[in-house]
Amino acid sequence: MTTSALSAPAPSTSGWAARIPAPVLVPAGHSARIIDALLGMLLIYRIAVPGVPLPIPQLAAIVLIGVALFRRPTRSFATAWWYPLMTPLLLLFLVVETWANGLAPERRAGNLAVLMLFAAFLASGRIDIGSVLKGLGFALALNAVLFYVGVAPDDYEGKLTGYLQDKNAAALVYAVVAVLLLFVVRRTWLHVLILIGGAAAIVATDSRTTMAAFAISLLFLFGSRWLRRGFQIVLLLGCVLLFLWADANLSTWGDYSVTREGSDEFRMRIDTASSLKAQAAPWYGNGLGQATVNLDSGTWFFHNSYEALVVEGGLVLLVVVLAMYAITGLGLSTRVQVDVLTLQSRSITAATLIIFLCATRLGEVFFAPIGFLVLGIGLARLLAPIKSPTMN
Repeated sequence: MTTSALSAPAPSTSGWAARIPAPVLVPAGHSARIIDALLGMLLIYRIAVPGVPLPIPQLAAIVLIGVALFRRPTRSFATAWWYPLMTPLLLLFLVVETWANGLAPERRAGNLAVLMLFAAFLASGRIDIGSVLKGLGFALALNAVLFYVGVAPDDYEGKLTGYLQDKNAAALVYAVVAVLLLFVVRRTWLHVLILIGGAAAIVATDSRTTMAAFAISLLFLFGSRWLRRGFQIVLLLGCVLLFLWADANLSTWGDYSVTREGSDEFRMRIDTASSLKAQAAPWYGNGLGQATVNLDSGTWFFHNSYEALVVEGGLVLLVVVLAMYAITGLGLSTRVQVDVLTLQSRSITAATLIIFLCATRLGEVFFAPIGFLVLGIGLARLLAPIKSPTMN
């Protein structure tokens, strides 16, 4: 058997003739681009390297962008013109409001510019989506192997981290890549292996939030197989409510209430201080890099990405970023016909759901490389394929 049970039969396209069919992002028989796959592997390497001024994931994204500049795009932004218009304007707004707050925006704004270009080049086909995902999948498997043989770093007393360094960041990447890899491979046994491996890795990180988010994303992935968009949105809302319940109750399951009592109490103090700072932020925000709080003579990053958006860029940043993720995650387009029943479409929506859910408990999700990877892949299905000059 070569067709996964996760896939749904293609529906009738009657009434859709006026719109352009969404592109198949990873065609059958896909052959990976070695450069894209190798650089994609480096996106998980979060450990600082002496003498290298930039984080390795950011450096890998820059090199990918540099290589992609010499390639022709395969998809056109004519059907999603808002992205190349909105992102420079948003970046300009963030730079200006950060300056207005008396802060230096260069480093943070430069990182955002790289991620925005990375997503754009993924969407346009200059960076090959299938190759990057295959590289990520191999890197994550290798990271787990090296971690358990004692080669990769262990920063959380046996919790799976490795070169991802942070257990929550590791869990988020494992969850997102596991879901996205489903539309890259075709065989049922590979789908089963990926889901089992992804679930095992997430449990090994001991990230309660991501465990719940991954389980909920699979519920959507399987439950939406025969549902049209309206019913899928209803299912998504139900999944969010179920996640909120699960996330609240996982903290009291088993020995969590005892083993994490102290850490959860301190986390609650950070959350309280973060909420107060977000509530006090003006509509334009406090400036880039300000999603931190000072407690016990230390500086701590926010544990909520929604509040981080409010503090860094106010309601403007919150609304624009959430809208971009919602549009690309749901495949909303007036120009491109997105078949929401395909495994490709449901996997992208499930990955976006993980981003939205994990953002409630993790402080750097929307502006993390894995977040922009999901955004770029979701955007790709909204772009019309560019016909080759040799095509009729």
